[in-house]
Amino acid sequence: MNFGSTHLASPLFLVLLTLVPLLFKWWVSRNQPARVIFPIKTDQDARRISPVRILFFLKIAAWACFVFALARPQQSFRMTERSTTGIDIVLVMDVSASMNIEDLNERPRFDVAKEVMESFVRGRSSDRIGFVIFSGEPITMAPLTLDYGLVLRAIRESKSGVLKDGTGIGDGLSLAVNRLRDSKAKSRVIILLTDGDNNVGQVDPATAGELAAGYGIRVYTIAIGREGRVRLPIRRQGAFGNTVTTYQWFENALNPELLQHIAKLTEGRFYRVQDPDTLDRVYKEIDQLEKTEVKANEKVRYDEQFQKPLKLGIFLALAEKVVSNFWWRILP
Repeated sequence: MNFGSTHLASPLFLVLLTLVPLLFKWWVSRNQPARVIFPIKTDQDARRISPVRILFFLKIAAWACFVFALARPQQSFRMTERSTTGIDIVLVMDVSASMNIEDLNERPRFDVAKEVMESFVRGRSSDRIGFVIFSGEPITMAPLTLDYGLVLRAIRESKSGVLKDGTGIGDGLSLAVNRLRDSKAKSRVIILLTDGDNNVGQVDPATAGELAAGYGIRVYTIAIGREGRVRLPIRRQGAFGNTVTTYQWFENALNPELLQHIAKLTEGRFYRVQDPDTLDRVYKEIDQLEKTEVKANEKVRYDEQFQKPLKLGIFLALAEKVVSNFWWRILP
């Protein structure tokens, strides 16, 4: 519940405050004749504020309080109920050795992919996200979770060379499907990023795509990097503890038709990426396509606050009457 602002339900009553100048004019004309005030003022009392003036201002203050009470000041309280229909997303990334190829503006595919994935995760707010990597075999780095810090740490710590070599697209995709099959989310999504063709593994990629379609899971496939003859960096420790980098020519093979088939089968989309900016735009597009639905139901409650100015006005009016009749009695 959020506190709103104080407002007036009947502000037109404030027009009555315009009578104050008329009352003041009447008071001036009324107090022109000579009058005697008890107790009689001495020369010392002459320097003080006139009791007649004080009594008049008490009346004016009481009048203003009554008018303000008629205007009905209210305090509003806003109660907002939000319901979200979350999306479960599993990010699947190829970590085979070819992901180290530096053909995305002379940067490794692996580094660019991790940066864009981290940006994608930071842009979500109420969706569970999981993270799977694969090369010759798959492994879950982060289960479906709302702990985005855990997912970001898993992305940053992922590296190539820790799993069996190869590109098992079918195994990586089937593991992601297994993570989502029991999900109760209204939308379940896999974002699969690879730079090669399936060459190892126990599950055929097309079969894994059919499995995803059977569970109603949408798969977005991304083919990253250039095809054909590319240079693969080989890094090793030098004799003096330094890192020595050499390059080996490598024949990079992609299978866009397979990735297109998986995306079409699951009502997802296929993307071809050959530079960092395009990859960033792809993830932003997927982010817009898979937005969480947020429903907000706002109620406003108003609490009447007129009692305070009304009580103050009554007090001031009574004070003026008591003082004018007993302490500062005025004749005539």
